[in-house]
Amino acid sequence: MADKAAAERIVIIGGGITGLTAAYRLRQKSDCPLTLIESRDRIGGVIESRALKINNHDYMIESGADSFITNKPYALNLASDLGIQSEIVRVNSDGGGALVLKDGVLHRVPDGFVMLAPSKFLPFACSPVISLKGKMRALLEPFLPARRSSEEESLASFVRRRFGREVLEGLAQPMVAGVYVGDAEKLSADEVAGRFVDMERTSGSVIAGLLKVQEKSSGARYGLFASFKGGLGNLCQTLLEKTAALDLLLSSPVTKVEGKPGRFIIRLASGQEIVAGQVILAIPARQAAALLDTSLPKLALALAEVESASSAVVNFVFARQDLKQLESRVGRTFGAVIPARERAEHNLDIMAFSFASNKYPHRAPQDHVVVRAFLGGVGQSHYLDKSDDELVQLALKDLRKILPLPESSGYIYKSVHRWPVSMPQYNLGHRLRIDKIEKLAEEAGLYLAGASYAGVGIPDCIKSAEACVKKLIDSNAK
Repeated sequence: MADKAAAERIVIIGGGITGLTAAYRLRQKSDCPLTLIESRDRIGGVIESRALKINNHDYMIESGADSFITNKPYALNLASDLGIQSEIVRVNSDGGGALVLKDGVLHRVPDGFVMLAPSKFLPFACSPVISLKGKMRALLEPFLPARRSSEEESLASFVRRRFGREVLEGLAQPMVAGVYVGDAEKLSADEVAGRFVDMERTSGSVIAGLLKVQEKSSGARYGLFASFKGGLGNLCQTLLEKTAALDLLLSSPVTKVEGKPGRFIIRLASGQEIVAGQVILAIPARQAAALLDTSLPKLALALAEVESASSAVVNFVFARQDLKQLESRVGRTFGAVIPARERAEHNLDIMAFSFASNKYPHRAPQDHVVVRAFLGGVGQSHYLDKSDDELVQLALKDLRKILPLPESSGYIYKSVHRWPVSMPQYNLGHRLRIDKIEKLAEEAGLYLAGASYAGVGIPDCIKSAEACVKKLIDSNAK
């Protein structure tokens, strides 16, 4: 009987949004023994919401991800299934938008600029972010011939070719880096900006394609983003609560996965061994590679080819009066991105920052603001080696210089959160790498899901988990 139970057991490694979704969907379809293993002492992965009370006032601090995009339905559908759709909150509509640093001064991203392309002529033409020469080059885009080659192209090459160097360096690079913390010269345009590539192919021009779909959002398209009243952690906690009969192992790092379908052996750092019939790896590709390097070396090598970047988030709470100078000039905003050239020229360490309490209601009292500063990215993992105090001082130095905060200003709260190798890089050749990984995983009888494969956002992770569960259930039905 014990052997039969072990053969029927499904083990999910990784307790982030992907693993939790997989567990929830599996339990809806099967009453098999189900175990979820997480190395941290909490669920959620890069989602961690902290409700704080400071001086008798309530604050909500997000340590990692703080939003999900709503033009992909998977998170909205999951929230509806869980019965928490009424908890969804949209980005504040009264003001906002994104800023970008130019010559050491913050300016609003031109209204209608969508990630890497303008969809409105007048705001772009009037913006001080791009020079007159750069604007003229960018607005030639509708008249340029479409590329006919099917060869994969980097994001940097795509933007330079369509809009010129200034748009790439001054707007597209920092905005894409704000999402992928990656290198535009290596990122695949097909993977990270596929809809823009498709617009060139189908409409002959990116701008023409944007005008056709009447893209009205600007900057990071903040109007499409949402969260939950209790923070994104609310989604993870509800998934856990509504997944019945789940064996949850926290603080349980896995060291190896061995065996074959029907009898996988999961070895834990504690010395414990768990036998399972099927295994879902809902962890970053490189972490999965480390678990399989002895049992499935070919698959491990393929997984290790998926590069990941590291980052750190420093949260502050400031008095709103400290932002008086900025708000009097540009109004309330949601945050700013910093081009690489600005970081180099002005000796800056942070690559972006956001005003979290401007984005969503009830994150802080009206007279205070939650500021999130981001450090790290591709080739910048050394930031994670610094102490908490060092990271706080680096972020504070830059915020005082950029915003500028008064020298007399002081925070009433600070926290530092490190996210090592947490952001997969969809570099050139990504799709071929994933095709190879999927083939080898299928041969091994393993199931893979998560941000490393087909989308880094929360809805993408949910979609990946649901597709993985369907594949597993369909396999069992044969």
